[in-house]
Amino acid sequence: MTLQRITIFGAGHIGSALAILLANAGRFDLTVCDVSEDALEPLRAQSRALRLLRLPRGEEHQALVTGCDLVIAAVPDQALPLVATAALKAGCHYLDFVSTPDPLKPILADLARIRAVLPASGVSPGLVGTLAAALLQGFSPVGDLIIRVGAIPRYPTNRLGYGQIWNVDGLIEEYTRPSAAIRDGQRINVHPLEDYERLTVDGMALEAFTTAGGMCDLDVFAPFAPRNVTVKTLRYPGHLDYMRFLLDDLGLRHRRDMLRSLLMNGLPVIEDDVLHVLLTARGTRGRMPSERTQRYRFAPNPIVGPFNALTSVATGYAASLICMLADGHLSRTGVIAPSMVDASAILASPFIAPLLEA
Repeated sequence: MTLQRITIFGAGHIGSALAILLANAGRFDLTVCDVSEDALEPLRAQSRALRLLRLPRGEEHQALVTGCDLVIAAVPDQALPLVATAALKAGCHYLDFVSTPDPLKPILADLARIRAVLPASGVSPGLVGTLAAALLQGFSPVGDLIIRVGAIPRYPTNRLGYGQIWNVDGLIEEYTRPSAAIRDGQRINVHPLEDYERLTVDGMALEAFTTAGGMCDLDVFAPFAPRNVTVKTLRYPGHLDYMRFLLDDLGLRHRRDMLRSLLMNGLPVIEDDVLHVLLTARGTRGRMPSERTQRYRFAPNPIVGPFNALTSVATGYAASLICMLADGHLSRTGVIAPSMVDASAILASPFIAPLLEA
């Protein structure tokens, strides 16, 4: 099966940025579908190489992917089963950007028997899993893995040191839901906004604390059998205190509608952000206790359009996977987890390498 015809469901930031990246590559026949004509309209001006279709609500998705090679779901979680079912019925490869929710698992399991399934192909989950797995190579056993990820404004102007970089509803979920972790080899949930640490990265003061959503599927690290895994968010110093004030002192943890309105109206939209990834592994290498830390810093991709670093890296990672699949460097069947992907190939990809800052 060749990989030429691609259908993207969702024309939000992720779907649009990925469509433009792939159109610029000039290798694929691309269709973008969305229920909103307003979401599709900006793409008309960005690229004439895209076929844009407004998807009426209730439309049968399978009719739109018949004869397609790859289906990409850049849609809200509740719409994922519809898109995945269409891919299964049409026999298409499949890619999405989230940790697989339970209703989606049996559909993807059936699809993986005949086609490649690439779940969690964004930043975290996604690229971070690929980079962390590469870091763990050579450790035996693995004691601790600490994953710290954060997209923050390059030039903070408010006390939170933050802005509208990601979906505000997703941000609230990240700060209020339990965080997946591994302790003494067992999967557990830990409280968000805990396990605080201050650190300095290349002369920049940052803070880190536990949050939900970054790496829900810690099973990707099962081959390395780490004793402990912790996932944290990186922010500028002081951010956590102000968020605790809003959530706890003002009681907005239980008034999410009010918190959402406050953040949506009070925080500026940030396009010039920087995505930081800081990974630390501890364990034994060559019978000696060892600790290694790797740091990556990514900037937005100005060639693609007005998309921030978080969107640029997420779609750059997905575009890299798609080209690797098209070129035969990934299996054409089965679930391809981020930990199975060659990190060096990703970092050298034309979609990721230009985003790396020294």
